[in-house]
Amino acid sequence: MSQNVMKQYIREQADILSHILEHSDFDVLSSIKNKHQITIAASGTSKNAALVVKAALTKANIQMNVETPFQLQHCSRLLETSDLVIAISHTGKSKGTLDCAKIAHDHGITTIGITGYMDSPLTQTCDYNIDIGCGDEPIGPKTKGYMATCLTLFLVLFQLLKNNHDFTYQKKDFMKEWLQEIKLFNQTIEATENFLMNHQEWAKASCVSVIGYGIQFGVACEGNLKLLETMQIPAMCYELEEFMHGAHRTITEDSYLIFLHVNGEGYDLMSQLIDFAHQQNAHLIVIEDNQKVKADLYVPYLSKTKAVFTTSLILQVMASYLPECKGINPSDPLFKDFATTVGTRVI
Repeated sequence: MSQNVMKQYIREQADILSHILEHSDFDVLSSIKNKHQITIAASGTSKNAALVVKAALTKANIQMNVETPFQLQHCSRLLETSDLVIAISHTGKSKGTLDCAKIAHDHGITTIGITGYMDSPLTQTCDYNIDIGCGDEPIGPKTKGYMATCLTLFLVLFQLLKNNHDFTYQKKDFMKEWLQEIKLFNQTIEATENFLMNHQEWAKASCVSVIGYGIQFGVACEGNLKLLETMQIPAMCYELEEFMHGAHRTITEDSYLIFLHVNGEGYDLMSQLIDFAHQQNAHLIVIEDNQKVKADLYVPYLSKTKAVFTTSLILQVMASYLPECKGINPSDPLFKDFATTVGTRVI
């Protein structure tokens, strides 16, 4: 089997996030003022990162819309009516995201491009461009790209809130928690790998479901995507209450369910669902931030950020470790040139 470079990229993330926090400069955005209706165009991992940030800043004096490019172009007028459009594409070549940026620009809407490649087509389209700062990541399942996008988008939004004189959220409070998480990354990786070493039955799963709520719903979407991409099995993500409206019927002794169980609204309801799943003898992994509650893996208790980076990290490690138990290298492409062949990425 060729080298699993996905594991290497996962271990690079602590240094990458630390570098972004220490060196990123968003003063280029200081002239963007009084933007209260913000639309984010993104797909896949980029969209999941945006969902996390939107949920974390929900009480700010801005309206954030996160949509896939197709929906924005064909089922919405947001590309004509928003104050600001943020187009996110790691490669800078996602055709739908590019099209959204062009449409918004043609309607006189300010556009910000967020990408990992500053010489990409996206940067040639947008008014302002921000490098997510994670370096090259040529494999399909993005890990450091997701983390860097998430943190960079947080910092972009904090700059825009500052421009609007909106101090509902204090950047320093978030930074304190982010730094606390980053210090625990290596420990979290080791703890997750040790857990999986003793629970390799998870590699036999024919389907996996990831359930989250609040800020963790975006993490659940991203974790689902990573497990689907790497294990090459059906994987589903659910918001807590949506899971209880039909999907709960899938809970059997053959089910493999991952619960993102952290402080906040929804905690007690999730506790009841976990208890129910235990009664059905389902395979469970409970990720918990309360050391007094019995769980499989723990993350730090963080009131502002809800440990979204740590929960994401655990799911990334699962997505890199379990495929190897099946003889799959998650770093190897399954279909080469798929995106350019079907036309979702420009050449």
